[in-house]
Amino acid sequence: MTGFLLSSLKINKIKDFVFYLLILFIPTQLGRHFWPEFSFIKGVRIDYLSPTLYVTDMLILLIFVFWIFSKSKFLISNFPPALAFGKSRWRAGKFLIKSKFSKSKLAIFIFVLFLIIGIVSSKSPAAGFFGLIRLLGFVFLGFYTAKNINALKLQNVLLMFSLGIVFESFLAISQYFNHGSINGIFYFFGERFFNSLTPGIANASLGGELFLRPYGTFPHPNVLAGYLVIGMTLISSKFKVKSSKLRKIFYCVALLIGTVAIFLTLSRVAILLWVVILGFVFVRRFIKTKSKISIFYLLFSIFALGVVSFLLINSPLGSRFTELKLTDESIAQRESLIQSSILMIKDSPMVGVGLNNFLINLPYYQESTTPLFYLQPVHNLFLLILSEIGITGFLFVLWFMFRTAEEMRRKKEFQISNFKFQILLTVFVLGMFDHYFLTLQQGQLLFSLILGLCWSDKLKN
Repeated sequence: MTGFLLSSLKINKIKDFVFYLLILFIPTQLGRHFWPEFSFIKGVRIDYLSPTLYVTDMLILLIFVFWIFSKSKFLISNFPPALAFGKSRWRAGKFLIKSKFSKSKLAIFIFVLFLIIGIVSSKSPAAGFFGLIRLLGFVFLGFYTAKNINALKLQNVLLMFSLGIVFESFLAISQYFNHGSINGIFYFFGERFFNSLTPGIANASLGGELFLRPYGTFPHPNVLAGYLVIGMTLISSKFKVKSSKLRKIFYCVALLIGTVAIFLTLSRVAILLWVVILGFVFVRRFIKTKSKISIFYLLFSIFALGVVSFLLINSPLGSRFTELKLTDESIAQRESLIQSSILMIKDSPMVGVGLNNFLINLPYYQESTTPLFYLQPVHNLFLLILSEIGITGFLFVLWFMFRTAEEMRRKKEFQISNFKFQILLTVFVLGMFDHYFLTLQQGQLLFSLILGLCWSDKLKN
């Protein structure tokens, strides 16, 4: 028994270490791509459809192996005592488990049934089943986070996010001034070669001048901005956690340089969200303390935000917001994708076009509605869910989110002042205008961790 306890402690320490590494490596996209037939559309390789084995996948797999090993050790060591309870108690316990979780199990069964029906009847069942395998992996990650993150130290979680934010921000700023990728060792962190002339690269016109939007190690500047907003929201809301002065200074550096990087990404929604979050943090600190120092701090913060806002509006960056037109290419592309997704929903309302099949169906719908050919998922999480898994799947998602809200309300966390609520709300606001929380590795990792965090208890300081 002593040997079992020692081995369990070692396994738990290794699991915690790997989990910290996973949080640190969220921004990376280093992986091995595979190109089966379903990953091509009209002869063009589509990254979204390519089965890819990422480094972060290996970390999740490692966590899963250690988790299975620890569970099997627990069951083996506790199996003989379990027999002593007798068959009657075993049956009673089994009945209680069934009665307690019957509704949840029924909802999951119906969801999985319709999900498989949608995959089997889709244009590419292979792409659908690959999407299902990935979905199961991220479901495990969310489940594991909910059950195990309470045993972790919050200051270490903050440190991992801070390290990632500082690294990505420095790289993004360097890319901005270099007018392209930095290359070298950064390739092994997931940076791809690009410059302002690379086809399909994200450039922005500010005051008539073309600016390259930095990517960091992410596949798009918007994804980088989303990661920065979520990470910095967590840090700013838990800034008073018990930690050394050196760490708090490092958190301040992360917030400062991360703010600079967010503005350089020129991601409109992320920038507006971060400004609102910062304003909320300042006001909340003032309400909590109400001292003379806090009043001065509040007035100074309001003045600083006012000056920054004035400079931004009257700078080339301000034109990114003030000169937005419905005829802009990005707006036209999104409108085209929305129209195509609505047609998909109409054609297959109950089960959708199939998990991971949106892009495979997209060319048939785009050709019938517009000459524009834009191979991207629809930039809205809710439309994407309805398109791929239909009304039945969407209802299950709504049910799950309702259960999540109920769980947070039970723990008195479903309020604007709670950091879990803030991060979850940030995800849904960003998800109204983008798709990466469901379609890209880094976004899926963030979404899984956030949902797991919402179901967890309080983290240790």
